[in-house]
Amino acid sequence: MKTFFTLSLTLLLVAISYISKAQFQGQVYQYNDSIKVYAYGNERTLAWCGGFDHPQFNIADVNNDGKKDLVIYERGMGVRTFLNVSATGSPAVYKYAPEYEAGFPPIQNYLLMRDYNRDGVPDLFQSGGTGFEAWRGYYNSSNQLNFTYYKPLYYTNTPGSSLPINAYNNPGDIPAIVDVDNDGDMDFLAFYILGYRVWYYKNMQVEKGLPKDTIDIELKDECWGKFIQYYPLAHVLDAPCNDSGLRLADPDPGAKKTHTGNAICLMDMNGHGDYDYLDGNVSWNNLVYLENGRYLYGGADSMIYQDTAWQSSGHSLNLPIFPAAYNVDIDQDSLTDILVSVNGQKGENYKCIVYYKNTGTASHPVFTYQSDSFLIDKTIDLGSAAYPTFFDYNKDGKPDLFIGSDGYYQSDGTLKSKISYYLNTSTPGNPSFTLQTTDFLDLSTYNFAGAAPAMGDIDGDGKKDLIIGHSNGTLSYFKNMATSDTAQPIWQLQRLMLTDAKNDTIKVGGWAAPCVYDIDKDSKPDLIIGEYHGQLQYYQNTNTTSGTASLTLQTNRLGGVKVDSNIYNAYSTPFIGKIDNTGVDYLLVGSSSGELYRYDGFQSGNTTVPYIMIDSNYSYIDSTSQYIYGGYYDGLRSAPAVADVDGDGKYEMVVGDAYGGVKLYKQVKNVTVNIPQTNEENANVRLYPNPVNSILYLSWDKSFVQGNVQIDIINMAGQKLMTQSVPGSQTNVNFSISSLPDGLYLCAFHSGVNKYYSRFTVIK
Repeated sequence: MKTFFTLSLTLLLVAISYISKAQFQGQVYQYNDSIKVYAYGNERTLAWCGGFDHPQFNIADVNNDGKKDLVIYERGMGVRTFLNVSATGSPAVYKYAPEYEAGFPPIQNYLLMRDYNRDGVPDLFQSGGTGFEAWRGYYNSSNQLNFTYYKPLYYTNTPGSSLPINAYNNPGDIPAIVDVDNDGDMDFLAFYILGYRVWYYKNMQVEKGLPKDTIDIELKDECWGKFIQYYPLAHVLDAPCNDSGLRLADPDPGAKKTHTGNAICLMDMNGHGDYDYLDGNVSWNNLVYLENGRYLYGGADSMIYQDTAWQSSGHSLNLPIFPAAYNVDIDQDSLTDILVSVNGQKGENYKCIVYYKNTGTASHPVFTYQSDSFLIDKTIDLGSAAYPTFFDYNKDGKPDLFIGSDGYYQSDGTLKSKISYYLNTSTPGNPSFTLQTTDFLDLSTYNFAGAAPAMGDIDGDGKKDLIIGHSNGTLSYFKNMATSDTAQPIWQLQRLMLTDAKNDTIKVGGWAAPCVYDIDKDSKPDLIIGEYHGQLQYYQNTNTTSGTASLTLQTNRLGGVKVDSNIYNAYSTPFIGKIDNTGVDYLLVGSSSGELYRYDGFQSGNTTVPYIMIDSNYSYIDSTSQYIYGGYYDGLRSAPAVADVDGDGKYEMVVGDAYGGVKLYKQVKNVTVNIPQTNEENANVRLYPNPVNSILYLSWDKSFVQGNVQIDIINMAGQKLMTQSVPGSQTNVNFSISSLPDGLYLCAFHSGVNKYYSRFTVIK
């Protein structure tokens, strides 16, 4: 026993001289926008902020510098913050600044920022679980806008009942929060549950002499504006109400009344001092304008005129489907403008931000159409669900950027996909991409729905081919017809639907995301396909004739991979290769949740063993908010691609999102790897997670194996607690350490003359 204790303690002291390979590496990547992107002679200053599909707009000072910044919320993506970096008094110039997003709580359904307590700091309202939920704003010690929860809004003035009732807002609607009665405090308006008239909740803070921090609402009017919106586009004006406003006489008892899906935008459109109404409706592509007659005729708010195709005398909106208007001073000229975007999940996904500039005055606004792709023309946005990949297309030694997507919205409601090609035009110290085309290979002519690109030699002729995955689960194969792999590829369509070795169409469970990689280490690149359900299908490259693709299905769940295990539509998108300075290839898989899953244990070429997930949120790149809307789970749908873009020895990662855009992350941390050398070879043994609380996973490369692999778990007293001998054909194993108390332990590996020692910590 003494001999074993001395030997074990000696081994432990030797192991302490090494640094264990860090598996949970922390934040290796951070958001970065230093790589400039150019298109048509102009810089796209918001290239790396992600895409837009159905943004909601607020203007608020998020960094307490006295300038109003831009806050955008989208269901599924969460909040994005853009600093106003222009000089005071100059037109606003926005820069994406994600560091300010952490101050916002999770948002549900809508985001409206109003300074309800008049303290000069923006406050926040969202749906919550009741319809209206209030959060108070404050600046922290770093002058970053943060929020503290206040309360949901309830009223108690229902006749015959003292029970509190929540101020209702349909989950798909956007309500209004304005001082509708001009008494100094913010009031609340929303369509009631059947969706054809607006209820007005009056804030009684001023009337009751309550502190400004207080919101105390009463249901004031069940038919605010004296109009009804049935299913037709035109509203019923001058709808009768009794004197109290709490009962509505129905002018058309036989009309279809159940109607949900409205976006309310209240603003003074004509300088009369009352609130007119721009109505967005789930069933229509345009806005309806209702003019308020309170100023002209006195008394209560009452809509007296409507324009069912606003602007019928100017630029009429046509924005499929469910437009929502926002009254914000977007250019910071002290005049409020109008932005209109899609409020639904399934609608226009590129020309989806319409900008009407106020070219008049504050008292007599004139809203003049400017653009249907405001902000989007400064981004990289390909409609819905971007799939980036790096490939040196022009053979200059620098990785170029290709981005496909699920497609751009078409007038018939379908999506048509293209691939954008950005040439790497970096020079030393000046990294950049320059757009070459938004329709690479004229792919739009094929009417593809979904275009996820991957490059690799699948036909064995030594030249890299192009594989494109589609939303229906099939793939297309473009053969490289160039003279050699050193020449720029000439890709020609070989098979509209790629088939396997049996000539059966390869079709996964939808949303095929291909990756070409020699996963079985036989020197022939294989085809790995991500898909709708979050798994990976593996087609082995079995070709024996140069120039002929032969792919054989081996498994529809390679390595046991399943991302977002609690989500049915998980959208796995694989990348395999080097992602940091360790020189080790990893499997990185994007997901519906936006999280990046990192896997190890595949490097030996054994495709029959489970791969080990060592990160489920790699480098903390994930979605800050997810939302189920109308039964459709959207999420972020991250799609990663990694390369050393600027040749500085550190890697860049481009991650596509559900809204057709991309974000750029740069490696900011060197990952330390110090593995002992045995027989002048790198043992490449991996132990994870570390710290661990239940299951310890171990893996190693075939180069370490010289016969069986002996593994011992030793405590700090030199006692051998666990041991296992593993056949040489195996390259991984796991230990249940649930019986071990918290503390530091040593794991010793032996195979022939090869030895490796690593510390690990148990924390429960």
